Amino acid sequence: MANTITTPQGKAVYPRIDTPDTKFNEDGLYSCKLHISEDDFKAFELGIDKLYDAAFDAECKAHGKKLKKSVNKPVRITPDGDYEIFAKQVAQRQTKTRGLIEFTVVCFDSQGSKIATPKVGSGSELKLAVEPNFWFIPSQGFGYTLRLKAIQIMELVEYGGGSSDSYGFGKSDGGYTGESFNETFTETNETSSETAPF
Repeated sequence: MANTITTPQGKAVYPRIDTPDTKFNEDGLYSCKLHISEDDFKAFELGIDKLYDAAFDAECKAHGKKLKKSVNKPVRITPDGDYEIFAKQVAQRQTKTRGLIEFTVVCFDSQGSKIATPKVGSGSELKLAVEPNFWFIPSQGFGYTLRLKAIQIMELVEYGGGSSDSYGFGKSDGGYTGESFNETFTETNETSSETAPF
């Protein structure tokens, strides 16, 4: 998957991995905010910026003029000063050629084994596999989103059940591991200018 980029490890904030959020998107939206260190942020941002600049130049050339840039970025510093990567993926999309396509976020444990999706909560230590999606909307300018394709769970904090510390468990070497399974899945890399922000 040449278009997929792996983020540095960071702390998940309000992740929606096992169940998509349908409050603001009727098709459902998987998402995760990942807070990382300043050094990791700068290195990741530099790589994304190079891809963005190349895509922006190509889009300007196609339009024959200098385009406006979108001010909204998924790689950002929050008002609280956190270094954040925000990735999202629609749960389903209706297409003209293939009908309804459903998406999921694939999960791996710290050893790289594919696992059933646990209840990933805030505070979990994760890496994200993301796919940059560049888009141009005249009213907003040229921007990009990061499609959330998969996660690797280094340390799990399940929502609704408290952390392991609250039950008196400590950390052990090797990180989180889950029971692997061999369920096959189809990976789809759909791109559409009509639904570009997702």
